[in-house]
Amino acid sequence: MSSRIAGTDVVADGTRLRLVSTAGLVIDATTSAKDGLLREFYSDYDRAFVLENEKEGYDGFVECLKLNDGDAYAALVKRYGPFREFVMVVREPETDVRLGGANFIIFPVSTAGKRNVVLSMNLNYVFVNPEARQKGVFRRLMSDLPQIAYRLFGQSNPRDLPEQGRVRAQKRKVQPQVYIFIEQNDPFRMSVEDYDRDTKLTGLDQVARIGLWSRLGAKIVDFPYVQPPLSKDQEADATLAYAVLWAPAAKLNACLLRSHLERFFGISVLKGVDLSTEPIAAVQLSELATRCANNRHIPLLDGKMSAIELALANSAARPATLRDALR
Repeated sequence: MSSRIAGTDVVADGTRLRLVSTAGLVIDATTSAKDGLLREFYSDYDRAFVLENEKEGYDGFVECLKLNDGDAYAALVKRYGPFREFVMVVREPETDVRLGGANFIIFPVSTAGKRNVVLSMNLNYVFVNPEARQKGVFRRLMSDLPQIAYRLFGQSNPRDLPEQGRVRAQKRKVQPQVYIFIEQNDPFRMSVEDYDRDTKLTGLDQVARIGLWSRLGAKIVDFPYVQPPLSKDQEADATLAYAVLWAPAAKLNACLLRSHLERFFGISVLKGVDLSTEPIAAVQLSELATRCANNRHIPLLDGKMSAIELALANSAARPATLRDALR
């Protein structure tokens, strides 16, 4: 039986949630692997992502979504505070045809003691299906994503919304600051084979992709980011750059980034495994803890296509990373 969640404009049908975004996209989302939506999402996701080391297997999504409930969720909340991981399918409103999808984890974090609590989100995957591309779907989805995430989290964790968000929401439903973090392929660290294969199968060059995200408001985080292994059968991924969308300043609070990566690594990537047992994660969190204690902020870099293309063409003194090229 369907029911409307008071104050959120989200309709629930069991564990499935439905809302209509400001741009008119129909969003179906879930925190469970048992209601059928994950299979719809995964059938499109599996076509969209082609590099094996960047992909989460179906069982990995099942494992992540299990952490949203029961004893596993209670144990993680004690360690990290409240969170929710969502899988969502984007549909065309008139026909219900699938246009794309996304997977993200979202949680409240503090940037300065308890005085400034924001919602922090890791956009693990987002894609538009090939037949729906070149129609503005991606831009519409991304412009709506902060309010989509706020509404979904507010339905699942109404008591855990940042206080300023709750007060505003009672009046005009304006969400608090939402930081959206993404991983991007670093063209300077990818192998030639992976670069060419990904570009060929997705139809979007790596540099053009950075430019697309930059035009949407993404900035590269000037921090040596490495994704820990997604499973015991995979290796850490050192070919990625980390970025944040719509950050309000030219530098990022190191305490916020540490709190964010601690939760993203501990829940989405490592599925609840103790962070201290994973050296790739532990080294990064330790460095950020030091910067946080010393009040050192992290610069954010503009993803300028001209600078990247020039650096890639410089075979004599080619930078080692995207961050080096953009500095």
